[in-house]
Amino acid sequence: MSAPVIQALRGRSLVDPAFFGRLSRRVAKNHGLDISRAEDITDQALAYLATAAQKPEGAPTLYMSADVDPAWHEFMHYTFEYDRFFAHHGWPKVHHHPCDGGSDGARIYPPRTEALPPTVAAIEAAGYRVEHELWKAGVDCEDTCGDDGVPGNPPDCGHGA
Repeated sequence: MSAPVIQALRGRSLVDPAFFGRLSRRVAKNHGLDISRAEDITDQALAYLATAAQKPEGAPTLYMSADVDPAWHEFMHYTFEYDRFFAHHGWPKVHHHPCDGGSDGARIYPPRTEALPPTVAAIEAAGYRVEHELWKAGVDCEDTCGDDGVPGNPPDCGHGA
């Protein structure tokens, strides 16, 4: 007897299909992408946000891939839907926490080879499907963001308090 096959969830399943379409079209339009690529990026951003929102106490910071980051930025423009996304699922809101590079502009995020594999593993462990090719782009103060650390902030860039 074989074990049952469990299908990984799609990030897109976390929002209304009509809104997913609107958000994906905005990502495509504002970032010069075809709709299929924009849908994949949007799907991954939603899975990332769901994972970050449910991150257990003491878990490491989750970092955003530069390829997926545009969908997070576009989602935040829909303030009502962004807030509702977290409230509907009973999750704490994941605030956007970009890094400005510290007072001297030095890079402080770890290299992608250190930052992204734990993020991808966390998304998969949360039960979401991962499009691995979208999680290879660089992570640094020039092109990405981290979760707000509820709990566990990203490294302090010196741009906060």
